[in-house]
Amino acid sequence: MERRKQLRKYIQRAKTSLTVERSIPIAQYGLFLALLSSASLVLVSRLFVWPYYRQVALAVFIVGILATGLFMWWKRTKEKEALHTLDGYFSHNELVTALSFEDDKDPLVQSLLTKAIENVEKVFADFKTRKKNMFRPKALIGLFGTAIVLAILYMFPAATQIEAIEVEKEKTVIEDVKKEVAKLEKKAETKEVKEQLKELQNTLKEAETAEEALREVVKKQKELALKEQQLKDKQTASKDGASDEKGLSKEEVGQLKELAKMQQELTQNANATQTAMSKLGKPVSNTLQNAIASANSANNNQQNNTNSNQNQNSSANSQPSNQQDQTGQQGQTNSQTNSQNNSQQASGNGQAQGSNQSKQQGQGNGQGNGQGNGNGSGQGNGSGGQGAGTGQGSRDVLTTPNRIGGSSQTSVDGGALGEGSHVSEQQGNGPITKGSIRPYEEVIGSYKDSYLESSERLQLPKDLQNVVQSYFTSIESQ
Repeated sequence: MERRKQLRKYIQRAKTSLTVERSIPIAQYGLFLALLSSASLVLVSRLFVWPYYRQVALAVFIVGILATGLFMWWKRTKEKEALHTLDGYFSHNELVTALSFEDDKDPLVQSLLTKAIENVEKVFADFKTRKKNMFRPKALIGLFGTAIVLAILYMFPAATQIEAIEVEKEKTVIEDVKKEVAKLEKKAETKEVKEQLKELQNTLKEAETAEEALREVVKKQKELALKEQQLKDKQTASKDGASDEKGLSKEEVGQLKELAKMQQELTQNANATQTAMSKLGKPVSNTLQNAIASANSANNNQQNNTNSNQNQNSSANSQPSNQQDQTGQQGQTNSQTNSQNNSQQASGNGQAQGSNQSKQQGQGNGQGNGQGNGNGSGQGNGSGGQGAGTGQGSRDVLTTPNRIGGSSQTSVDGGALGEGSHVSEQQGNGPITKGSIRPYEEVIGSYKDSYLESSERLQLPKDLQNVVQSYFTSIESQ
Protein backbone atom coordinates (compact mmCIF):
# COMPACT_ATOMS: atom_id res chain seq x y z
CA MET A 1 0.00 0.00 0.00
CA GLU A 2 2.84 2.35 0.84
CA ARG A 3 4.48 1.72 -2.52
CA ARG A 4 1.25 2.57 -4.33
CA LYS A 5 1.00 5.88 -2.42
CA GLN A 6 4.55 6.79 -3.42
CA LEU A 7 3.77 6.16 -7.09
CA ARG A 8 0.55 8.20 -6.91
CA LYS A 9 2.45 11.17 -5.45
CA TYR A 10 4.59 11.29 -8.57
CA ILE A 11 1.46 11.00 -10.69
CA GLN A 12 -0.07 14.04 -8.90
CA ARG A 13 3.14 16.01 -9.46
CA ALA A 14 3.02 15.13 -13.13
CA LYS A 15 -0.65 16.13 -13.27
CA THR A 16 0.10 19.55 -11.79
CA SER A 17 2.97 20.13 -14.18
CA LEU A 18 0.86 19.16 -17.20
CA THR A 19 -2.00 21.41 -16.05
CA VAL A 20 0.31 24.41 -15.75
CA GLU A 21 1.87 23.74 -19.13
CA ARG A 22 -1.55 23.59 -20.75
CA SER A 23 -3.01 26.60 -18.89
CA ILE A 24 -0.28 29.12 -19.74
CA PRO A 25 -1.02 29.17 -23.51
CA ILE A 26 -4.76 29.35 -22.80
CA ALA A 27 -4.16 32.28 -20.44
CA GLN A 28 -2.17 34.13 -23.10
CA TYR A 29 -4.86 33.80 -25.72
CA GLY A 30 -7.64 34.51 -23.22
CA LEU A 31 -5.98 37.66 -21.93
CA PHE A 32 -5.35 38.84 -25.47
CA LEU A 33 -8.97 38.32 -26.48
CA ALA A 34 -10.29 40.01 -23.32
CA LEU A 35 -8.06 43.05 -23.82
CA LEU A 36 -8.89 43.20 -27.51
CA SER A 37 -12.62 43.18 -26.75
CA SER A 38 -12.21 45.98 -24.22
CA ALA A 39 -10.12 48.07 -26.62
CA SER A 40 -12.70 47.56 -29.37
CA LEU A 41 -15.47 48.93 -27.15
CA VAL A 42 -13.36 51.96 -26.24
CA LEU A 43 -12.69 52.56 -29.93
CA VAL A 44 -16.39 52.29 -30.79
CA SER A 45 -17.28 54.75 -28.02
CA ARG A 46 -15.39 57.47 -29.91
CA LEU A 47 -18.02 57.40 -32.66
CA PHE A 48 -20.98 58.53 -30.54
CA VAL A 49 -21.88 59.55 -26.99
CA TRP A 50 -21.96 56.36 -24.94
CA PRO A 51 -22.32 56.92 -21.19
CA TYR A 52 -20.53 54.42 -18.95
CA TYR A 53 -18.40 53.12 -21.82
CA ARG A 54 -15.43 52.75 -19.47
CA GLN A 55 -17.41 50.64 -17.04
CA VAL A 56 -18.73 48.50 -19.88
CA ALA A 57 -15.22 47.99 -21.29
CA LEU A 58 -13.92 47.04 -17.85
CA ALA A 59 -16.82 44.64 -17.32
CA VAL A 60 -16.13 42.96 -20.68
CA PHE A 61 -12.46 42.59 -19.77
CA ILE A 62 -13.33 41.01 -16.42
CA VAL A 63 -15.83 38.66 -18.07
CA GLY A 64 -13.13 37.65 -20.56
CA ILE A 65 -10.70 36.87 -17.73
CA LEU A 66 -13.32 34.83 -15.90
CA ALA A 67 -14.20 32.95 -19.07
CA THR A 68 -10.52 32.20 -19.63
CA GLY A 69 -10.17 30.88 -16.09
CA LEU A 70 -13.27 28.72 -16.54
CA PHE A 71 -11.90 27.33 -19.80
CA MET A 72 -8.57 26.57 -18.13
CA TRP A 73 -10.35 24.65 -15.39
CA TRP A 74 -12.37 22.72 -17.96
CA LYS A 75 -9.18 21.82 -19.89
CA ARG A 76 -7.25 20.79 -16.79
CA THR A 77 -5.26 17.53 -16.90
CA LYS A 78 -7.01 14.46 -15.50
CA GLU A 79 -5.23 11.91 -13.32
CA LYS A 80 -5.58 9.14 -15.92
CA GLU A 81 -3.97 11.34 -18.56
CA ALA A 82 -1.08 12.19 -16.23
CA LEU A 83 -0.63 8.46 -15.46
CA HIS A 84 -0.27 7.51 -19.10
CA THR A 85 1.98 10.48 -19.87
CA LEU A 86 4.34 9.61 -17.03
CA ASP A 87 4.21 5.89 -17.89
CA GLY A 88 5.46 6.72 -21.38
CA TYR A 89 8.88 7.44 -19.91
CA PHE A 90 9.15 3.91 -18.42
CA SER A 91 10.87 1.31 -20.57
CA HIS A 92 8.20 -1.39 -20.29
CA ASN A 93 5.16 0.50 -18.96
CA GLU A 94 5.78 -0.74 -15.44
CA LEU A 95 3.75 2.10 -13.86
CA VAL A 96 0.45 1.36 -15.56
CA THR A 97 0.94 -2.39 -15.20
CA ALA A 98 1.79 -2.23 -11.51
CA LEU A 99 -1.19 0.00 -10.68
CA SER A 100 -3.60 -2.08 -12.75
CA PHE A 101 -3.56 -4.93 -10.25
CA GLU A 102 -5.10 -4.62 -6.80
CA ASP A 103 -3.63 -7.77 -5.20
CA ASP A 104 -0.41 -6.72 -3.51
CA LYS A 105 0.26 -10.29 -2.27
CA ASP A 106 0.85 -11.57 -5.78
CA PRO A 107 4.62 -11.98 -6.33
CA LEU A 108 4.36 -10.63 -9.88
CA VAL A 109 2.55 -7.49 -8.72
CA GLN A 110 5.06 -7.00 -5.94
CA SER A 111 7.89 -7.30 -8.42
CA LEU A 112 6.31 -4.73 -10.74
CA LEU A 113 5.73 -2.28 -7.89
CA THR A 114 9.29 -2.66 -6.69
CA LYS A 115 10.69 -2.05 -10.17
CA ALA A 116 8.40 0.95 -10.71
CA ILE A 117 9.47 2.56 -7.45
CA GLU A 118 13.14 2.04 -8.28
CA ASN A 119 12.77 3.79 -11.65
CA VAL A 120 10.14 6.43 -10.84
CA GLU A 121 12.61 9.06 -9.65
CA LYS A 122 14.69 8.86 -12.82
CA VAL A 123 11.55 8.74 -14.99
CA PHE A 124 10.08 11.82 -13.37
CA ALA A 125 13.35 13.72 -13.88
CA ASP A 126 13.20 12.84 -17.58
CA PHE A 127 9.57 13.95 -17.62
CA LYS A 128 10.43 17.39 -16.21
CA THR A 129 13.31 17.96 -18.62
CA ARG A 130 11.24 17.24 -21.69
CA LYS A 131 10.73 20.00 -24.26
CA LYS A 132 7.84 22.29 -23.39
CA ASN A 133 5.96 24.74 -25.62
CA MET A 134 4.19 27.08 -23.17
CA PHE A 135 4.61 30.51 -24.83
CA ARG A 136 2.74 31.70 -27.92
CA PRO A 137 4.57 34.53 -29.69
CA LYS A 138 1.55 35.65 -31.69
CA ALA A 139 -0.58 35.95 -28.59
CA LEU A 140 2.12 37.87 -26.72
CA ILE A 141 2.68 40.30 -29.59
CA GLY A 142 -1.06 40.89 -29.94
CA LEU A 143 -1.39 41.38 -26.19
CA PHE A 144 1.42 43.92 -26.09
CA GLY A 145 0.12 45.86 -29.12
CA THR A 146 -3.46 45.93 -27.81
CA ALA A 147 -2.28 47.25 -24.46
CA ILE A 148 -0.44 50.13 -26.16
CA VAL A 149 -3.47 51.01 -28.30
CA LEU A 150 -5.76 50.93 -25.28
CA ALA A 151 -3.42 53.21 -23.32
CA ILE A 152 -3.37 55.73 -26.20
CA LEU A 153 -7.16 55.68 -26.43
CA TYR A 154 -7.45 56.48 -22.73
CA MET A 155 -4.77 59.19 -22.81
CA PHE A 156 -6.36 61.02 -25.73
CA PRO A 157 -10.15 60.75 -25.41
CA ALA A 158 -12.47 62.03 -28.12
CA ALA A 159 -15.04 64.81 -27.66
CA THR A 160 -17.83 62.24 -27.56
CA GLN A 161 -16.07 60.37 -24.77
CA ILE A 162 -15.60 63.56 -22.75
CA GLU A 163 -19.28 64.36 -23.17
CA ALA A 164 -20.15 60.82 -22.13
CA ILE A 165 -18.15 61.27 -18.93
CA GLU A 166 -20.06 64.50 -18.20
CA VAL A 167 -23.33 62.67 -18.73
CA GLU A 168 -22.15 60.02 -16.27
CA LYS A 169 -21.44 62.65 -13.64
CA GLU A 170 -24.81 64.26 -14.24
CA LYS A 171 -26.55 60.91 -13.84
CA THR A 172 -24.61 60.45 -10.61
CA VAL A 173 -26.07 63.74 -9.35
CA ILE A 174 -29.57 62.53 -10.27
CA GLU A 175 -28.99 59.28 -8.40
CA ASP A 176 -27.85 61.21 -5.34
CA VAL A 177 -31.05 63.27 -5.46
CA LYS A 178 -33.13 60.09 -5.70
CA LYS A 179 -31.32 58.55 -2.73
CA GLU A 180 -31.87 61.64 -0.58
CA VAL A 181 -35.57 61.77 -1.45
CA ALA A 182 -35.88 58.05 -0.66
CA LYS A 183 -34.33 58.68 2.76
CA LEU A 184 -36.78 61.52 3.42
CA GLU A 185 -39.68 59.29 2.36
CA LYS A 186 -38.59 56.69 4.92
CA LYS A 187 -38.31 59.36 7.64
CA ALA A 188 -41.78 60.76 6.92
CA GLU A 189 -44.37 59.86 9.55
CA THR A 190 -47.62 61.44 8.36
CA LYS A 191 -49.49 59.93 5.45
CA GLU A 192 -49.84 63.19 3.51
CA VAL A 193 -46.11 63.96 3.52
CA LYS A 194 -45.20 60.36 2.70
CA GLU A 195 -47.50 60.43 -0.35
CA GLN A 196 -46.01 63.71 -1.54
CA LEU A 197 -42.46 62.34 -1.33
CA LYS A 198 -43.54 59.10 -3.00
CA GLU A 199 -44.93 61.15 -5.87
CA LEU A 200 -41.65 63.04 -6.10
CA GLN A 201 -39.75 59.73 -6.31
CA ASN A 202 -41.90 58.60 -9.23
CA THR A 203 -41.35 61.92 -10.99
CA LEU A 204 -37.58 61.74 -10.53
CA LYS A 205 -37.50 58.36 -12.27
CA GLU A 206 -38.45 60.12 -15.51
CA ALA A 207 -35.90 62.93 -15.13
CA GLU A 208 -33.18 62.76 -17.77
CA THR A 209 -31.05 65.72 -16.68
CA ALA A 210 -29.92 67.03 -13.32
CA GLU A 211 -31.72 70.33 -13.92
CA GLU A 212 -35.02 68.50 -14.45
CA ALA A 213 -34.52 66.62 -11.20
CA LEU A 214 -33.65 69.86 -9.40
CA ARG A 215 -36.72 71.56 -10.85
CA GLU A 216 -38.95 68.77 -9.56
CA VAL A 217 -37.43 69.03 -6.08
CA VAL A 218 -37.99 72.81 -6.00
CA LYS A 219 -41.55 72.37 -7.26
CA LYS A 220 -42.32 69.85 -4.55
CA GLN A 221 -40.79 72.18 -1.95
CA LYS A 222 -43.20 74.92 -3.09
CA GLU A 223 -46.16 72.58 -2.85
CA LEU A 224 -45.20 71.62 0.69
CA ALA A 225 -44.80 75.31 1.52
CA LEU A 226 -48.30 75.98 0.20
CA LYS A 227 -49.78 73.20 2.31
CA GLU A 228 -47.94 74.51 5.35
CA GLN A 229 -49.25 78.01 4.73
CA GLN A 230 -52.80 76.70 4.42
CA LEU A 231 -52.52 74.95 7.77
CA LYS A 232 -51.07 78.08 9.35
CA ASP A 233 -53.91 80.19 7.96
CA LYS A 234 -56.41 77.74 9.35
CA GLN A 235 -54.69 77.83 12.73
CA THR A 236 -54.60 81.65 12.75
CA ALA A 237 -58.26 81.93 11.73
CA SER A 238 -59.35 79.58 14.51
CA LYS A 239 -57.38 81.56 17.11
CA ASP A 240 -58.70 84.96 15.96
CA GLY A 241 -62.27 83.69 15.80
CA ALA A 242 -62.60 84.78 12.18
CA SER A 243 -63.80 81.33 11.14
CA ASP A 244 -66.24 78.83 12.56
CA GLU A 245 -63.75 76.02 12.01
CA LYS A 246 -62.09 74.45 14.99
CA GLY A 247 -58.36 74.53 15.57
CA LEU A 248 -55.90 72.08 14.06
CA SER A 249 -56.23 68.47 15.02
CA LYS A 250 -53.38 66.55 16.57
CA GLU A 251 -52.58 64.95 13.23
CA GLU A 252 -52.55 68.31 11.46
CA VAL A 253 -50.24 69.80 14.09
CA GLY A 254 -47.78 66.96 13.52
CA GLN A 255 -48.18 67.38 9.78
CA LEU A 256 -47.42 71.11 10.10
CA LYS A 257 -44.16 70.44 11.92
CA GLU A 258 -43.15 67.74 9.48
CA LEU A 259 -43.92 69.94 6.47
CA ALA A 260 -41.54 72.59 7.79
CA LYS A 261 -38.84 69.98 8.37
CA MET A 262 -39.23 68.40 4.94
CA GLN A 263 -39.06 71.83 3.29
CA GLN A 264 -35.72 72.47 4.92
CA GLU A 265 -34.44 69.05 3.86
CA LEU A 266 -35.55 69.57 0.26
CA THR A 267 -34.01 73.03 0.20
CA GLN A 268 -30.69 71.68 1.43
CA ASN A 269 -30.88 68.95 -1.19
CA ALA A 270 -31.53 71.58 -3.87
CA ASN A 271 -28.55 73.63 -2.70
CA ALA A 272 -26.28 70.58 -2.79
CA THR A 273 -27.51 69.67 -6.27
CA GLN A 274 -26.98 73.20 -7.51
CA THR A 275 -23.43 73.18 -6.15
CA ALA A 276 -22.70 69.83 -7.80
CA MET A 277 -24.01 71.09 -11.13
CA SER A 278 -21.86 74.20 -10.86
CA LYS A 279 -18.79 72.03 -10.34
CA LEU A 280 -19.71 70.11 -13.47
CA GLY A 281 -19.81 73.35 -15.44
CA LYS A 282 -23.60 73.21 -15.92
CA PRO A 283 -25.16 76.06 -13.94
CA VAL A 284 -28.92 76.08 -13.63
CA SER A 285 -31.15 78.66 -15.32
CA ASN A 286 -31.79 82.07 -13.78
CA THR A 287 -35.42 81.32 -13.00
CA LEU A 288 -34.47 78.17 -11.12
CA GLN A 289 -31.73 80.02 -9.25
CA ASN A 290 -34.28 82.63 -8.17
CA ALA A 291 -36.64 79.91 -7.01
CA ILE A 292 -33.92 78.26 -4.92
CA ALA A 293 -32.88 81.62 -3.46
CA SER A 294 -36.50 82.34 -2.56
CA ALA A 295 -36.77 78.95 -0.83
CA ASN A 296 -33.58 79.65 1.13
CA SER A 297 -34.90 83.05 2.18
CA ALA A 298 -38.19 81.55 3.31
CA ASN A 299 -36.40 78.89 5.37
CA ASN A 300 -34.12 81.46 6.95
CA ASN A 301 -37.10 83.62 7.89
CA GLN A 302 -38.84 80.60 9.35
CA GLN A 303 -35.80 79.70 11.42
CA ASN A 304 -35.45 83.27 12.62
CA ASN A 305 -39.12 83.36 13.59
CA THR A 306 -38.73 80.07 15.44
CA ASN A 307 -35.70 81.37 17.32
CA SER A 308 -37.44 84.63 18.18
CA ASN A 309 -40.49 82.75 19.47
CA GLN A 310 -38.26 80.61 21.65
CA ASN A 311 -36.52 83.70 23.01
CA GLN A 312 -39.88 85.34 23.73
CA ASN A 313 -41.10 82.26 25.53
CA SER A 314 -37.92 82.08 27.59
CA SER A 315 -38.20 85.74 28.63
CA ALA A 316 -41.95 85.65 29.29
CA ASN A 317 -41.45 84.56 32.91
CA SER A 318 -39.18 87.49 33.77
CA GLN A 319 -41.36 90.15 32.09
CA PRO A 320 -44.15 90.56 34.75
CA SER A 321 -41.65 91.12 37.55
CA ASN A 322 -40.03 94.03 35.73
CA GLN A 323 -43.19 95.48 34.23
CA GLN A 324 -43.83 98.06 36.99
CA ASP A 325 -40.27 99.37 36.88
CA GLN A 326 -40.40 99.64 33.11
CA THR A 327 -43.75 101.45 33.32
CA GLY A 328 -42.36 103.94 35.84
CA GLN A 329 -39.26 104.55 33.76
CA GLN A 330 -41.38 105.00 30.65
CA GLY A 331 -43.61 107.52 32.41
CA GLN A 332 -40.59 109.51 33.61
CA THR A 333 -39.08 109.43 30.14
CA ASN A 334 -42.35 110.62 28.59
CA SER A 335 -42.57 113.46 31.10
CA GLN A 336 -39.06 114.60 30.31
CA THR A 337 -39.68 114.30 26.60
CA ASN A 338 -42.88 116.38 26.78
CA SER A 339 -41.14 119.02 28.83
CA GLN A 340 -38.28 119.24 26.34
CA ASN A 341 -40.70 119.42 23.44
CA ASN A 342 -42.64 122.24 25.10
CA SER A 343 -39.49 124.16 25.80
CA GLN A 344 -38.25 123.69 22.22
CA GLN A 345 -41.67 124.70 20.91
CA ALA A 346 -41.56 127.86 22.96
CA SER A 347 -38.12 128.73 21.61
CA GLY A 348 -39.20 127.85 18.09
CA ASN A 349 -42.24 130.12 18.35
CA GLY A 350 -39.96 132.96 19.20
CA GLN A 351 -37.98 132.43 15.98
CA ALA A 352 -40.97 132.13 13.66
CA GLN A 353 -41.25 134.76 10.95
CA GLY A 354 -44.27 136.08 9.14
CA SER A 355 -44.92 133.21 6.77
CA ASN A 356 -48.17 132.35 8.54
CA GLN A 357 -48.97 135.96 9.24
CA SER A 358 -49.58 135.36 12.94
CA LYS A 359 -49.28 138.14 15.39
CA GLN A 360 -47.29 137.40 18.48
CA GLN A 361 -47.24 139.45 21.61
CA GLY A 362 -44.20 140.00 23.70
CA GLN A 363 -41.83 139.08 20.94
CA GLY A 364 -39.08 141.35 22.19
CA ASN A 365 -36.01 141.36 19.97
CA GLY A 366 -37.30 138.65 17.61
CA GLN A 367 -35.79 135.82 19.58
CA GLY A 368 -37.42 134.75 22.76
CA ASN A 369 -35.03 134.50 25.65
CA GLY A 370 -36.40 131.15 26.64
CA GLN A 371 -34.68 130.03 29.78
CA GLY A 372 -36.77 127.02 30.72
CA ASN A 373 -34.76 124.23 32.28
CA GLY A 374 -36.71 121.48 30.46
CA ASN A 375 -37.47 119.62 33.66
CA GLY A 376 -41.20 119.46 33.16
CA SER A 377 -42.12 122.90 34.46
CA GLY A 378 -43.19 124.05 31.00
CA GLN A 379 -46.94 123.96 30.34
CA GLY A 380 -46.95 123.81 26.55
CA ASN A 381 -47.42 127.60 25.99
CA GLY A 382 -43.83 128.65 26.53
CA SER A 383 -44.48 130.17 29.94
CA GLY A 384 -41.15 128.80 31.12
CA GLY A 385 -39.34 131.49 29.12
CA GLN A 386 -39.56 135.24 29.07
CA GLY A 387 -40.98 137.01 26.07
CA ALA A 388 -42.24 133.84 24.43
CA GLY A 389 -45.53 134.92 22.84
CA THR A 390 -48.41 132.60 21.94
CA GLY A 391 -49.02 132.16 18.24
CA GLN A 392 -52.47 133.00 16.95
CA GLY A 393 -52.08 132.17 13.27
CA SER A 394 -52.64 128.97 11.31
CA ARG A 395 -50.53 125.91 12.25
CA ASP A 396 -50.65 124.33 8.80
CA VAL A 397 -47.02 123.99 7.76
CA LEU A 398 -47.63 121.92 4.61
CA THR A 399 -48.06 123.86 1.37
CA THR A 400 -48.64 122.76 -2.19
CA PRO A 401 -46.08 124.34 -4.53
CA ASN A 402 -47.36 126.02 -7.65
CA ARG A 403 -46.08 125.22 -11.11
CA ILE A 404 -43.11 127.39 -12.03
CA GLY A 405 -44.00 129.98 -14.59
CA GLY A 406 -47.68 130.33 -13.89
CA SER A 407 -50.82 128.28 -13.59
CA SER A 408 -51.31 127.15 -17.17
CA GLN A 409 -52.94 123.89 -18.14
CA THR A 410 -50.96 120.67 -18.55
CA SER A 411 -49.77 120.27 -22.14
CA VAL A 412 -49.43 116.94 -23.97
CA ASP A 413 -46.69 116.27 -26.48
CA GLY A 414 -48.36 114.98 -29.64
CA GLY A 415 -45.17 114.07 -31.53
CA ALA A 416 -44.60 110.74 -33.18
CA LEU A 417 -43.15 107.92 -31.16
CA GLY A 418 -39.66 106.79 -31.99
CA GLU A 419 -38.52 103.22 -32.50
CA GLY A 420 -37.33 101.69 -29.27
CA SER A 421 -35.71 98.37 -28.42
CA HIS A 422 -37.12 95.61 -26.31
CA VAL A 423 -34.77 93.63 -24.10
CA SER A 424 -35.97 90.22 -23.07
CA GLU A 425 -34.35 87.47 -21.09
CA GLN A 426 -33.05 84.71 -23.31
CA GLN A 427 -32.31 81.22 -22.12
CA GLY A 428 -30.38 80.12 -25.18
CA ASN A 429 -29.48 80.79 -28.79
CA GLY A 430 -31.55 78.01 -30.35
CA PRO A 431 -33.57 78.54 -33.52
CA ILE A 432 -37.13 79.79 -33.33
CA THR A 433 -39.54 77.25 -34.76
CA LYS A 434 -43.24 77.22 -35.29
CA GLY A 435 -45.24 76.00 -32.32
CA SER A 436 -47.21 72.79 -32.32
CA ILE A 437 -50.45 71.68 -30.71
CA ARG A 438 -49.79 69.73 -27.55
CA PRO A 439 -52.14 68.01 -25.08
CA TYR A 440 -53.29 70.05 -22.12
CA GLU A 441 -51.75 67.67 -19.58
CA GLU A 442 -48.24 68.12 -21.05
CA VAL A 443 -48.11 71.91 -20.86
CA ILE A 444 -49.87 72.65 -17.57
CA GLY A 445 -46.71 71.86 -15.61
CA SER A 446 -44.54 74.31 -17.56
CA TYR A 447 -47.19 77.04 -17.31
CA LYS A 448 -47.40 76.49 -13.58
CA ASP A 449 -43.63 76.79 -13.15
CA SER A 450 -43.54 79.93 -15.29
CA TYR A 451 -46.30 81.67 -13.32
CA LEU A 452 -44.88 80.71 -9.94
CA GLU A 453 -41.36 81.83 -10.84
CA SER A 454 -42.70 85.11 -12.26
CA SER A 455 -44.69 85.78 -9.09
CA GLU A 456 -41.57 85.29 -6.98
CA ARG A 457 -39.44 87.43 -9.25
CA LEU A 458 -42.01 90.26 -9.15
CA GLN A 459 -42.25 89.93 -5.34
CA LEU A 460 -46.03 89.71 -5.30
CA PRO A 461 -47.82 89.61 -1.96
CA LYS A 462 -47.86 86.25 -0.22
CA ASP A 463 -51.67 86.03 -0.38
CA LEU A 464 -51.66 86.54 -4.14
CA GLN A 465 -48.94 83.90 -4.57
CA ASN A 466 -51.05 81.46 -2.57
CA VAL A 467 -54.05 82.16 -4.80
CA VAL A 468 -52.05 81.44 -7.96
CA GLN A 469 -50.54 78.28 -6.51
CA SER A 470 -53.93 77.08 -5.25
CA TYR A 471 -55.37 77.64 -8.71
CA PHE A 472 -52.85 75.38 -10.41
CA THR A 473 -53.08 72.79 -7.65
CA SER A 474 -56.84 72.58 -8.12
CA ILE A 475 -56.38 72.17 -11.89
CA GLU A 476 -53.86 69.35 -11.50
CA SER A 477 -56.07 67.52 -9.06
CA GLN A 478 -58.96 67.35 -11.55
